[in-house]
Amino acid sequence: MSEYRTLSTLRVHGTLGLVTINGDVFLCVVTHSKTVATVRPGESIQKILNVDFHCLNRSDYDYMLNDQVNPFPTEGLDADGGEYGGQREQAMEHPCLALKKLLSGGSFYYSADFDLTKRVQDRHGQTSTVAIDSLDTGFLWNTYMIQPLVDFRSRLSDAEKDALDQSKILTSAIRGFAATVAVPASSSPARARQSGFPSNMTLISRLSCRRAGTRFNARGIDDDGNVANFVETETIFCTDYLCFSYVQCRGSVPIFWEQASGLPGQQKISITRSAPATQPAFDKHFEALEKAYGDVFVVNLLSDEKPQEVSITRQYLYHIGNSRLNQHDDSCSEAEAEDHEHLKHINYDFHAQTRGPNGYEAASGIKRLIQDSATAFEYFMSEAMSDTIEHDGRRVSVTGQNVVLNQAGVFRSNCLDCLDRTNLIQTIISQMALEIFLRQQGEGNPTSDFWARHGTLWADCGDALSKIYAGTGALKSSFTRSGKMSFAGMLADARKSAQRLYINNFEDKGRQNTIDMLLGRLIGQMPVHLYDPINDYVTAELSRRAIEYTNQEQISIFVGTFNLNGKTNGIHDDLSSWLCPELDMSLRCPQIVAIAFQEIVELDVQQIMATDPHRRQMWEESVRQQLNENAQRLGSEEY
Repeated sequence: MSEYRTLSTLRVHGTLGLVTINGDVFLCVVTHSKTVATVRPGESIQKILNVDFHCLNRSDYDYMLNDQVNPFPTEGLDADGGEYGGQREQAMEHPCLALKKLLSGGSFYYSADFDLTKRVQDRHGQTSTVAIDSLDTGFLWNTYMIQPLVDFRSRLSDAEKDALDQSKILTSAIRGFAATVAVPASSSPARARQSGFPSNMTLISRLSCRRAGTRFNARGIDDDGNVANFVETETIFCTDYLCFSYVQCRGSVPIFWEQASGLPGQQKISITRSAPATQPAFDKHFEALEKAYGDVFVVNLLSDEKPQEVSITRQYLYHIGNSRLNQHDDSCSEAEAEDHEHLKHINYDFHAQTRGPNGYEAASGIKRLIQDSATAFEYFMSEAMSDTIEHDGRRVSVTGQNVVLNQAGVFRSNCLDCLDRTNLIQTIISQMALEIFLRQQGEGNPTSDFWARHGTLWADCGDALSKIYAGTGALKSSFTRSGKMSFAGMLADARKSAQRLYINNFEDKGRQNTIDMLLGRLIGQMPVHLYDPINDYVTAELSRRAIEYTNQEQISIFVGTFNLNGKTNGIHDDLSSWLCPELDMSLRCPQIVAIAFQEIVELDVQQIMATDPHRRQMWEESVRQQLNENAQRLGSEEY
């Protein structure tokens, strides 16, 4: 090792993965982090404060490391480490500088103790060792960079995988917010029964990376059902004997729409796809939510007076009414149909409701509109348990967590940006869930200090999410923090609005480009392929000795294509002259049949975008019937 020199004396906490930029390969390592949250004992969350990128194939960028992180002076060294004379040229910008700034900005978090991509309810019973390939990639922001190392891990033996996982070197990062506040015994409504230690209240927000972007660059939904600024936020309250968890989510209105940047009044909203063409993506989005969380209750906070927001709401309601989650038998009564609805909604014009003398305090009026669903959705709760069992002839004490209740539904809130109005309403919903939990547990009424700590967490969370999406802290955060809106808070909101205007018009394009680079979405961006000599040798040997464990046989394949020209007739016609031609007997029943139909529907925009599968399914069944009749005549297996 004598020919190598140390590039950094900083401790490496883990690696976020590998990335290629301009043909060079860089390793990203976390060099500074701090603990910001502790969900339960042994479950800590770290905020990433600094990362470094080390080039693996060239030393040209080594001298760019400043002297604080490089103990070896680089003033008199060229790119290869040799001496040179004369004045050094102006250093070029490190190709990973934008990524370094993004990842070191304080919005990324990781945990070496548990799976941070999953809520408490979904990871109950999991082992403490985090397997990187079992994480929720929807919230894993370094999926693209870590994937080469995950692929390498997949080729290891089980013992080697366990050793790699135990090292905790492979780091999984989420983006969003995480923080814990201690609740002293004097303020906690649920007192510690055993230890007397303070209770903990934690808030975790996980921002989805599947339609990630900045305010005016990422709006609405995509064809896979992913929406912009989708965030899962989890309120967790733990004492020494119980754990409460409650999840809600926010996200852009799930239709195809976009908004131009510019000065106020110029930020025109455009709906870019018709309602019938939007429904399939809309259904994908809500079916994914229903699968993950159970029933869904939409809280739409858009204005009933602003024409652009009204047009979005109108189409939103159309899709909710036509959602597959709300389909029921026509014979059902109105009451029965309502009971079978898995997707409900309310329209709550936030600005209109808070325009009166009570200001934002009037927003609490939403409680009576959603109380029934809030009670029905319940929450996750587990209790500490201990038992004594027989093991190898000895009595052994066993401790663990017993699940008492699971959350059965979720509130999905939105305004236009899903920032300011949404954060305030989500704070109220979180408070409702805690009140229901404490009331059902027979605990005392929470103190004002308890709710102040709760409000501080939500205000900090709102600021963090707003900085990610819009570039500034959230508006209305002073009310969320203290429960009242001061003149200083109004001035702060005016300043933030002006800052947003500048950032959204002049900085967001660069921020979007960096996000796309992190996620591997830039045109021409190539993933890293790790050289694995053992796997390559095994693969080569298997190929060389393939004759020992494989055999070959000839098969016949029929490939046909048919342009229907949008016609509906002919589905029940005899297709045997095309599908079953008079060929040599050995070819009359091919093992593989590949059929392509062109222009199943007429080539107009409405038909193409409607994506109705009924016509395709009818032709598929007709072809299958013809092939199976032919197979029966020849005594062959059916298709």
